[in-house]
Amino acid sequence: MKVVCAVSLDKDKAFISFASVKGSRLAFLKESEVSIVGYDNDIIFFLKDNFEVINQKIVEMEGKYSCRCEKIFLELPWSAVKEKRVEDIVTLKSRKKITSSDISRAKKQLEDKFLNWDDFCIHNIIINYDVEGNSYTEPPLGVWAKKIKIKALFVWVKDKVYKEIEDVFYNADRNLGSIIAPQISRFSSVFSDKDKTQVVVSIDYDQSNFIARNKDDFFFGKEFDFSFRKAIEELAKRFALKIPLAEEIFQRYISFKEIPYFKEITVKRNSGYINLSTQTLNSFIKNYIKSEICYILQEIREDISKDDFILSFIGRLNVKEGFYGSLQSYVPYSLKAPLQRLIVSSSYGCLCYGTSRFLEQDHKKNEPIFRRVLNIYREYF
Repeated sequence: MKVVCAVSLDKDKAFISFASVKGSRLAFLKESEVSIVGYDNDIIFFLKDNFEVINQKIVEMEGKYSCRCEKIFLELPWSAVKEKRVEDIVTLKSRKKITSSDISRAKKQLEDKFLNWDDFCIHNIIINYDVEGNSYTEPPLGVWAKKIKIKALFVWVKDKVYKEIEDVFYNADRNLGSIIAPQISRFSSVFSDKDKTQVVVSIDYDQSNFIARNKDDFFFGKEFDFSFRKAIEELAKRFALKIPLAEEIFQRYISFKEIPYFKEITVKRNSGYINLSTQTLNSFIKNYIKSEICYILQEIREDISKDDFILSFIGRLNVKEGFYGSLQSYVPYSLKAPLQRLIVSSSYGCLCYGTSRFLEQDHKKNEPIFRRVLNIYREYF
């Protein structure tokens, strides 16, 4: 069985999604997690200190499925990547029908012009093509033209960073598939097409953020203080609990489903014991999270200037019972579940994008492989 995996990082844990590959299709197997230490957004420092424990988890999965993981995709932290939008006119060799090789050359020309010599471009995503006054969001293959005006989004890291990441994988005898920007892996945890405006809210351990795109533009992003850790801190503050106890209660007793009967749990507080109603605990958390999510949605609506969009949530709350059901009671937008509902991280999105690169394809999805080869042959000769 051919198996690939992807690694994403949060402040307290690394998450690894595994999938088997059948042709061009992924079959999700499992998400695993390992505790990490010293993660401060320095990806090189982190990998050198923690890759051994991540690799051991991969080895365990390889033993379980009697396979060797062929590629590992890595999601970078937000602080490691840079991005910019560029726009320029690219001239073709002559007036001709545009081919996929023309698009590839044009994208490379833009990289050479707008990025420094020591920049390593990890994503070159075309937002828009303009050919003789006509606008295209897909590669205008077959259209006659002498020039193409292109608007693109570049996401890059320094070449030194990429080489150091490669070295970590090489020293562990692992094949680095590619590195993926966090905004793209989060988006790809839910969406794999270009539809109306699409928004993904990721609720992580230490913060939340949103990613949005539409047909005419690309990513918008913003961070929020609301997080899984903040919810636990609010629970601890409200009921005068220590943080470790509040976290245990959250993991064991908090549910977004309606609790059908009254139940009490006994917990130790200071030198004595108290009884807490699970209904009271759940009511407090649900109201708190609802208020935070409503605030986030208000900010998103103002930032993207859209009143209608497809919305999804990924992250730490997804695994709690009834979370999506509770969202439907107060979220006024179309909700779409992630590709894998009950996983904690964006690691599966990283894996999906690493294997498909659907936002960076230079050819039509339905174009047969022999046609693509023939076009390249004709262009070359």
